[in-house]
Amino acid sequence: MDAVKHHDPASLWAPRRQLTLAQARQRSQRVRYLRLAFTACAAIAIGLFLGYIIRSAIAKDTSPVQVSEDETITMLNPRFSGRDSTGQSFQITADAARRRRATGTLVDLVNPVLIDETGSEISAPSGMYDRDAGILELYEDVRISDANGYTFMTSGARVFVGEGRVEGLSPLQGRGPLGDISCDTYEVLEDGNRVVCKGNVKTVIYPATKETPVTGEGEADGSQ
Repeated sequence: MDAVKHHDPASLWAPRRQLTLAQARQRSQRVRYLRLAFTACAAIAIGLFLGYIIRSAIAKDTSPVQVSEDETITMLNPRFSGRDSTGQSFQITADAARRRRATGTLVDLVNPVLIDETGSEISAPSGMYDRDAGILELYEDVRISDANGYTFMTSGARVFVGEGRVEGLSPLQGRGPLGDISCDTYEVLEDGNRVVCKGNVKTVIYPATKETPVTGEGEADGSQ
C-alpha cells in the first residue's frame, strides 16, 4: 500500500501569493500612470487658461472697444432745432447726449438748455428728449426764465416743444418784476405768455415803489 503524501501548506499558497503580488504591482503602475496623466492634463489646462488671459489682455490694448447693440451712443455738444405750432423757432443744446440704441428716438441729455426766438430759456442739469413726440423732460434744478425778467425754479418740468407749453407736478417758485409766487403745480402756456399755478398758491406783489408789498394766497392764473 502506497504511503499518503503530505504537502506543506506554505508550498500550496506560494503560487497564489506570487500572483497576488504581481497584480498589486500592475495596479500600482496603473495608478502611477493615471496620476501622471492627470498631472499632465492639469498642466495643459492651466497653460491654455493663462494663454487665453494673456492673449485677451494684449488684444484689449491693441484693438478698439466694440460697442454692443444694447449700449448707448454719446454725442458731444449736440444741437436740436425746429419750430412749434405757431411757427416760432426753438433750439435745444447740451454738453452731451446719449442716444439709446434700443429705441433710437430717446436721447438722454447732460445740462440741456432750450431757447426760443422770444428769449425764453429753460435749463436743467439733466433731461431726456423724445424727438418723435417733441417732448423734453427736465430733471433736478430746473430754471425757467423769459425776456421780461421772470424766473421760475422747480425740480421737474415737461416741455412740449411743438406746442410751446410747459407743465410740472413739482412745486414752483418764481420771481419777477411784479413780485414772487409759489405753488404746488403749474403750467406755462402760449409760449410763456401765460402761467397757471395751482395748489397752495402764495403771491407777493410789489407796487412800483416796492415799499408796501401785497401778499395773497389761493389759485392764480398769472398772465404776463
